[in-house]
Amino acid sequence: MSPTDLPTDVIEELDAEEAGVVAAYHRVPVQWKIGVFVVVFLTATIILAIWHAFYWHWFEVHTGIGGSGPYYGFWSGFGSDLGEATLIAGALTVWRHHSCHVRGCARLGRQVEGTPYLACPKHHPAHKGQRRGVTLETLRTEHAANKKGR
Repeated sequence: MSPTDLPTDVIEELDAEEAGVVAAYHRVPVQWKIGVFVVVFLTATIILAIWHAFYWHWFEVHTGIGGSGPYYGFWSGFGSDLGEATLIAGALTVWRHHSCHVRGCARLGRQVEGTPYLACPKHHPAHKGQRRGVTLETLRTEHAANKKGR
C-alpha cells in the first residue's frame, strides 16, 4: 500500500513522512502485529511475575499500606494527599476557565459582550484602563460590531 492508497482525508492531515510511516504499518501482515503484541505481553508478564516481591514491596512502602494495616496506613500516608491534589486541580481548573483570553495574560476576566471571550480589566474594550496594543484586535472588532448591533 502506498501513501496514495490511503483515504484522501487521511492524506490531507499527514505530511509525506507520516503518510509513508502509516503506509508501511499497513503493509505489515496482521499475524505479525498479533505476534509482536503476544511476545511483548508475555515478556512483561514474566518480568512482573519474577520481580513481584520487589515491586509489591515498593508499592506498599510508597503508598503506606505496609505494616500498620491497609486502611490506616493508606489514609495516613499516600491517601491523605488525594484531597490536597483534588483541591489544587480544582483551583487550576477554575482559574483556567475564568482567565483572560488574551495570549500571555494570567488575570481573571469578565465576558466581552457579544463574544465568547473573557477579558481582564486591562484588556477589556469597554474598560478605560491601559491596553497592550494590537494583540486585542479581535476583541475590539467584535465588541464594536456588537455595539453597532444594539
